Amino acid sequence: MIKIKNINYTKKGIGAAFDIGTTTIVGRSVDLATGLFLGTAVLPNPQSKWGRDVVSRINAVVENPALLADLSKSVVSACNEILERLPQDGGVSEITAAGNPVMEHILLGISPEPLSKVPYKPAFKEAKRLKATEIGLSAKDALLYTFPFIGGFVGGDAVAVALSLGLKEETEPTLAIDIGTNSEIILSANGSMYATSAAAGPAFEGGELKYGMTARDGAIQGVNIEGDRLILDVIGNAAPKGICGSGLIEAVSGLLKAEIIERTGRIKDKGEIENNLANKIKEEDGGNSFVLYRGAKGEVALNQADIRALQVAKSATRAGISMLLKKAQISPGQIKKVYIAGAFGSHLKKEGLKEIGLLDSEWLDNIYSVGDAALDGATLALLTDEAKAEAEDIAAKVKYVSLSGSAHFEQEFIRNMNF
Repeated sequence: MIKIKNINYTKKGIGAAFDIGTTTIVGRSVDLATGLFLGTAVLPNPQSKWGRDVVSRINAVVENPALLADLSKSVVSACNEILERLPQDGGVSEITAAGNPVMEHILLGISPEPLSKVPYKPAFKEAKRLKATEIGLSAKDALLYTFPFIGGFVGGDAVAVALSLGLKEETEPTLAIDIGTNSEIILSANGSMYATSAAAGPAFEGGELKYGMTARDGAIQGVNIEGDRLILDVIGNAAPKGICGSGLIEAVSGLLKAEIIERTGRIKDKGEIENNLANKIKEEDGGNSFVLYRGAKGEVALNQADIRALQVAKSATRAGISMLLKKAQISPGQIKKVYIAGAFGSHLKKEGLKEIGLLDSEWLDNIYSVGDAALDGATLALLTDEAKAEAEDIAAKVKYVSLSGSAHFEQEFIRNMNF
């Protein structure tokens, strides 16, 4: 969902926009003369070998500064592989990249060590303009633009989301939530913008789950419960190999409605369930599990630890929303629009997000899935230099709300733990 405002196309050649995510890197090639999208390519972020979340990767660099070069080389190599996959007749002349502060630091080969300790200030906040080859990108004649930061762990990806959705021009209270390992939340209200980042952890993207996987062939991405029957939606119509984030939320949502899972998150015992779904319960030490699929090559199940990981991710994000509403001095009922952003967020059903308690039921009619809005913002910055200036203005004007050390955040986190 890109809000293009009478762009006067004055550029020529091919551009490439990147959303450098903690878990996934997405690239898009664009005809700069027409704004036509030529292709998109996606790769897992290879930095995951040093940790699933940004804190793990920061700690890796702090403990061994020499690793910074390895992390930087890995993400640059992934971007180069994406560039090779993208249609780019005549070569790429301009590249834009948006990511959270840790991802942009590492992309540029700058240590994220300042983000390892209070007050969590990045080594830089401003947009960067340089030759792509300076960091090892293969587009030898291209210029690289990286998005500016807002503050703390709220970075260029959040700025790109705000840019693509036109949040600065919103006249009614509007929330944008980019759900992921780090959930970036932006609130536009009363002529101001506020932003924060909630460390949700990788559960939303299939991480931390016993049978978790990213959204690829074999991943359960949807679960529907009809009576005592399970209907699974599996990517690629293949035999299930695991479950991704959207499948996790749908499964838990369905199991809550079927009263298999209590609102506290506890998976019930077999004897507490009166229909055939009881046969899918495995009673184990440390909590029960619920079998979604059993086949000749194994099974896919949700265990009690998986449910707890989702509760933590949901509660952190919901508490972050509450902090922004408190800062803006508005109530949940005053929110008029809610945008769910992110490649992951675009596959979520709003009913499931309501059922697990991430979103208020009163918002349901005004929730919009906007896909990878960070990539859309990076695309806008490719097409016009005015968009770059707008991004920098957004970064300067958004009020950063820190969650670290906040007693109110801790209270909201605990209060929102139940489904």
